[in-house]
Amino acid sequence: MTDQELVGLFLARSEQALPALQAQYGPYCRAVAARLLADCRDVDECLNDAWLAVWRAIPPARPERFKGWLAAIVRNRALAMGRENGRRPPTVDETALELASCLPPGDDPADEAERRALAEAVERFLRAQPRDVRAAFVRRYWYADTVEDAARRLGWSVSKTKSVLFRTRNRLRRQLQKEGFL
Repeated sequence: MTDQELVGLFLARSEQALPALQAQYGPYCRAVAARLLADCRDVDECLNDAWLAVWRAIPPARPERFKGWLAAIVRNRALAMGRENGRRPPTVDETALELASCLPPGDDPADEAERRALAEAVERFLRAQPRDVRAAFVRRYWYADTVEDAARRLGWSVSKTKSVLFRTRNRLRRQLQKEGFL
């Protein structure tokens, strides 16, 4: 089933929408949540919350990139649950600390326009990077892989992975400074 057919089921409020979603993206979403939550019961709860959020969001939402949109819902819910219950893997804190020097300080939740502009700037930066560098960055900072896991997935040494991530963070910081975010 294509993503558009899946969205169509939600738009039609079909009872088959959630089972189809779970069949097509359940394992993927479970992997996203499991990287951010230490307890399998939290992962199950996160997925149930995510399914409900998708059901409530479509309609009116009609996501163009369904898989990424769905992953963002699962990831955000998993991060919120980790904050609420204090049970999240240490890699989440490590990755946040690594990226902190690249992002503007004092994130004000009320300033949605600036957050979107920053997100677009980071997205432009990543699209300009070579595919393997982008993959390393996303594995580490989106999926919260350990450096060792990212290295293994990419077929790199741990040393190379650390160097690539360090240099990429520095290039990102310079780019954000040039665009006036820092």
